[in-house]
Amino acid sequence: MSASLQRRLWWAAALPLVALVVVGLLLLQWAFEDTVRRAFDARLDRTLAAFIGGLEATPDGRVVVGRPIGQAAFDSIGSGWHWQVADDTGVRLRSRSLWDRELPMPRARADGQARHMDLAHDGAAPLRAVVRRIELPGQRAPITVLLTGPRDDIDAEVADFVQLSWLAAAGLALLALATIGLQLRLGLAPLRRFSEQVAELAAGRREALERLPVRELDAVVEELNPVIEQNRRLAESGRKRAGDLAHALKTPLALLRTLVPPGDTTQREALARIDEIVDRHLARASADARRRKARCDAGAELNRLVALLERLHPSKTIHAPPAADVFEVACEASDLQEMLGNLLDNALRAARRQVRVTRRMEAGAVRLILDDDGAGLDDDALARLGERGLRFDESTPGTGLGVSISRDIAESYGGELEFGRSPLGGLQARLRLPAWRNA
Repeated sequence: MSASLQRRLWWAAALPLVALVVVGLLLLQWAFEDTVRRAFDARLDRTLAAFIGGLEATPDGRVVVGRPIGQAAFDSIGSGWHWQVADDTGVRLRSRSLWDRELPMPRARADGQARHMDLAHDGAAPLRAVVRRIELPGQRAPITVLLTGPRDDIDAEVADFVQLSWLAAAGLALLALATIGLQLRLGLAPLRRFSEQVAELAAGRREALERLPVRELDAVVEELNPVIEQNRRLAESGRKRAGDLAHALKTPLALLRTLVPPGDTTQREALARIDEIVDRHLARASADARRRKARCDAGAELNRLVALLERLHPSKTIHAPPAADVFEVACEASDLQEMLGNLLDNALRAARRQVRVTRRMEAGAVRLILDDDGAGLDDDALARLGERGLRFDESTPGTGLGVSISRDIAESYGGELEFGRSPLGGLQARLRLPAWRNA
């Protein structure tokens, strides 16, 4: 089933929008995380500079902290704020927050510039570290100073931003998608009206298309209306000619009927068959004008036919459960009676004991299903069923035109008549007619 134009356009706008939002958010998160990390690194650099300014070398070559940093976090165990001083022989000093632990000493840059990194140790929380190699006055060999802060501070700030940004982006995206849907609905409203008018035109509830407040569609309407009017005139002319021809044949047929000897059954049957075809075309020609506004209750017409045919076939049973719904079809009651009458009569003639009638609503249509428990037909006969004048049971009277006439009537209303095998063992006839819809 093809998707609607509105849905296609909505998806065409929604998918790039969602993709842009996701990519934009990922880039924004990366930029925010980089900014937060740089700010944290700058804080570490300032703290490291203050710490290095407080380091002193004693005359015996030892390194001591002359002026403490003054931040209580470096004295709190597990705070993540640590400092550590080492030389080529190992760690010489460390903050009280490390207690009896040592941090792995990363390699510092040879040019004395600060180096930043993430640092993990002994399964503890990750740290953000800065390391620098310096030389103190009076110190014979350079020393390496390591200072760390909790990486969780960066991660928590980034996580809060990510959550807030995704919530904001989701809300904005939903608002944008709803706005796109509303724009498409309003923008395509004239096209939907145009489609409704075409459907009403096809159903016979409209003679021409109305002008639309959209220049492009209005141009289409202006082009189509003359074509529709021309087709209507051609159809009307064809119906009139068919009616005139049928009327013209009535008199010669009546004359021929008087010339046929009473005992010539073959010629009389042939004339009767021709007369039936002429009457049928006359009826169709006169009914075509009414057909545009045709409407009847299929359930009520079916009930009338069932009551009549049960009296004509007292040995057979017709199962037609009453329906609670009203099955209105876009069809003349007389045409529906003719179609159902032909099909029901054929089913009752072929049935052994019963005929079952089922009615149901489908998408824009009403379907009537007739099943009989007769002998049925083989595949070849099913394929040929409906050919004009073809009869499969020569033991019963008839012309073989009932099925073909019923199919012609159904198709003239935009319906269809199909046949298949019945679950009861016989033949199944499926008549579908368009449901009546108010203009």
